Amino acid sequence: SVQRSAMNQIVRQATGDTPPVRQLYDVSGIAGVFRQAREREPGLTLLLLSTADGRAVAEDSVLGVDGRRLAAMANSFLTLGETVSRELALSEADYATVCTRQGNVVLIRVQGEKPMTLTAVAGADINMAALLFHARECASRLQAVLRTNA
Repeated sequence: SVQRSAMNQIVRQATGDTPPVRQLYDVSGIAGVFRQAREREPGLTLLLLSTADGRAVAEDSVLGVDGRRLAAMANSFLTLGETVSRELALSEADYATVCTRQGNVVLIRVQGEKPMTLTAVAGADINMAALLFHARECASRLQAVLRTNA
């Protein structure tokens, strides 16, 4: 019945057992973009594309992290960065970064049919400028893949 399927959907959402968001996107095209980025810069240790509401769509990682948890945090962090830049009357934030002694993280808003978040991570052997260059290049390639499948 309609009532039962609506109830099942609510329960699935509450338990995190929703149909994979991956079904809505060209995951093999996204994986190809990730592969190309890692070939160009082998020091990239994680690439993650997530929806604006924090759900993981695709991930290429050598790090033992939970992509679903990271997707939710990454989007919140980037949204906060965008809010800070607006509050300071600066232009729109293009990206946000987290820098540590062991490596760096770049979060970039990817404009598709709906805005998405690209998280790119590299170890300390890759400088921030190189990480940013490769992350931005990856984001623009992702935008092309997302546009062709919109």
